[in-house]
Amino acid sequence: MSLREPRAPLGGVAALDPTMLRMERRRRVGVINRRLGWVVLPIVVIASALHFGAGFTAGAGNEVVLVLQWVFVPLVLVHAAMSFYVFGWVRPSRSLRVFHVWFGYAYVLLIVGSNATWSLPALHGILTLGMYLALAAHVGIGVHYARRRRAGLRVS
Repeated sequence: MSLREPRAPLGGVAALDPTMLRMERRRRVGVINRRLGWVVLPIVVIASALHFGAGFTAGAGNEVVLVLQWVFVPLVLVHAAMSFYVFGWVRPSRSLRVFHVWFGYAYVLLIVGSNATWSLPALHGILTLGMYLALAAHVGIGVHYARRRRAGLRVS
């Protein structure tokens, strides 16, 4: 049932079922959220490549990385908030879906920790490494589910 197709209750008057409206809204937010995640990913890759790989450790290169972070961090926070709206606080279990959500939540916490520890190089390095490991796991599982959706398989 979509938002445009009202359900006719017993009296014959068209009405929308509030439960179905909430489910449809969460489904739509989930779709938008997945797309937002795929928009954020290249920004993270570009900022990381500039910061760590292209020799932009000082000067003008850092300004580019900082601008990308000012774009990237708010988008990640919106992505996390939308995920929390769709999935809520997921109980730990041994399912791939739950691992996907928890790696995403861990990534957000590690971003905050990494960005807050610039003055502590060792801790910053550990948190940054953890951030990239969580991101790799989250993206890897996301690719798995994207392939299943494209193949028309049920994603659970």
